[in-house]
Amino acid sequence: MMAEVKAGRTDDPRFIELLNALVRGLISRHAPDQLWIIQIDNCFDHKWLRFSGTISFGKGVKLGDWQSKVIFPPFSPKRVVGQRSYLRAGDHYTEAALPVLPHPTERQPSRLNLHRRVQEFSHSACFVWYSGNTLANGRGSVMVYSVAADRVECWFAAFNQKNGWKLRVARGASANDIQQLLNSK
Repeated sequence: MMAEVKAGRTDDPRFIELLNALVRGLISRHAPDQLWIIQIDNCFDHKWLRFSGTISFGKGVKLGDWQSKVIFPPFSPKRVVGQRSYLRAGDHYTEAALPVLPHPTERQPSRLNLHRRVQEFSHSACFVWYSGNTLANGRGSVMVYSVAADRVECWFAAFNQKNGWKLRVARGASANDIQQLLNSK
């Protein structure tokens, strides 16, 4: 079985086809031991990419991106619609409910989120976040963190549904890289 997302009632089926093509490309390129597909309730932007928290010094002074290790984006549990996990078995992926989730289901203090490092979670994984409500919004977001040994590759893509789903913004990967993933078999 291949990992595949099914369109829900608020998902544009063509966006889900695009998402599934990206997932197939990631699997083909990286062959991670674990694959996580995480749905967020609505669109999100590139500001979540490699977000590692901010330190406030009072009176509105903030220092951003202060951590050297990549952490999970601290989406509110209310925004996380679903977290599905898959394990590699040879050339296939089988859905498996893993005991620890990338995103806690209960709210917790922000300081705890800032210590949820991706590389400590798994040494071989792809985490794919995608936006829901694409049918009504006509736009969608995908963010990927790919972990291999001591490296984490992160990228973000935003798509618009004007005359078919088209890439609008790419961060952390080129438009050509994303198109190659979409065209993978």
